[in-house]
Amino acid sequence: MSEMNKLTTTILWVLAVAYALALVANIAFGLGIPIAVVLLISVAFAFIHGAVRYGWTGILAFVVICLVVSNILENTSILTGFPFGHYHYTDALGPKLFLVPVLIGPAYFANGYFAWVIGNILVGELRRGSSVVLTVAVPFIAAFVMVMWDLTFDPRASTIQHQWIWEQGGGYFGVPLTNYLGWFFTVYLFLQLFALFVRFRSGGVTVTKFPRSHFAHALLMYAVM
Repeated sequence: MSEMNKLTTTILWVLAVAYALALVANIAFGLGIPIAVVLLISVAFAFIHGAVRYGWTGILAFVVICLVVSNILENTSILTGFPFGHYHYTDALGPKLFLVPVLIGPAYFANGYFAWVIGNILVGELRRGSSVVLTVAVPFIAAFVMVMWDLTFDPRASTIQHQWIWEQGGGYFGVPLTNYLGWFFTVYLFLQLFALFVRFRSGGVTVTKFPRSHFAHALLMYAVM
């Protein structure tokens, strides 16, 4: 392993441990580390990890696709109820881009990237020239992984912390089931677009064999999350 690879691996482990400690400190001990700071750790991790796998232009493509799709569909749902249901954000998460807090986009990116990595682990490594089946299956399974996170996150954030309000409530701890269908649709859409980018990318990075620690980083981040 080269010195640069060793440095990158060390940075990723430091970020993963820092993220775990920050979440435990906030949830178990009520330390009150700002959400933006905790989110920044996960975003930095995802960006560096993604750059190792897909190059800087590859991970930037992931960021752009994710931010555009998620913001459009979040705003659409607030205005029309599609695809998540009828809700609105409070001021708890700070400044907004249109009707959606600025912090929501980076959260989609970081957590969506972790789900993407797990999808690659479970289904197979998606790369340039992969089969049609793999190109569809990886984002499909990864979208389910992302929804699993929201099953644990949304009731606390909305019903208890009131970061957003479901206007008609819902049957899952105050959250409507349409929310999870909307989550699957939104995440599948931007991951599918990225999957197509990876498959058809001309001159793109050909993913070779990574050490187990490379996958362990992302698995740890998702598990802690």
